[in-house]
Amino acid sequence: MKISANEIDWKGLLVKKYLHYGLNELDCMVLFISDAVLDMQPKTLLTCDVLAPYMYASKDDIDSSLSNLMGKKFIQIKQEGNIFYSSLDEFKVQIFEDEMKDFALRGNYRSPTDMVAEGLYSFLESLGGPLSPIERDRVTAWLKEGATEDMIKEACHKSLTKNGHISYPTADRLILEMQRSASRKNIGVSTIDEKNRKNDALRRLIDDTDWNINDGD
Repeated sequence: MKISANEIDWKGLLVKKYLHYGLNELDCMVLFISDAVLDMQPKTLLTCDVLAPYMYASKDDIDSSLSNLMGKKFIQIKQEGNIFYSSLDEFKVQIFEDEMKDFALRGNYRSPTDMVAEGLYSFLESLGGPLSPIERDRVTAWLKEGATEDMIKEACHKSLTKNGHISYPTADRLILEMQRSASRKNIGVSTIDEKNRKNDALRRLIDDTDWNINDGD
């Protein structure tokens, strides 16, 4: 579904982004009041005299803000025949397009952990076959718990069963042992949170267990 500039809350976006555009609070208020005035009186040429009745700011401050906004082309002067008037249309389109770009960037962003995990998924699938969603979650959990890519690859390779599948409980134990060993080498004691790992192991056991009861029918 397509979204147009007229369908977004540009005022809400401006409140969040006005510093990014080099604006201050007065500039925002001038834009808000200008939009309201143009709704009431289309084809109006905005000046400090036009806006002053709606604001507590001095005319000099309003005039300075208008100059700043016109300099940035957030408020533009247009001509229709012999009539000159102000418009915020281009600015509304700009803030809409900027939000769409930000949205696309957020959607395409992948954390370093996500990128490493994607590579591991491919490696492990070439090693022991397709990964289930639970197995993918387990790989991601290993990374978040501090396991390195090499640790995971080595543990999974050593955990291959006779029929060529990875034994994830075995890999989990091997990874924990490697983490303990690395921790002791670095600072002389284990930095692994044993309680959390035991809780995770219990959760995984519950996730992996088939709880359907066979009543013999």
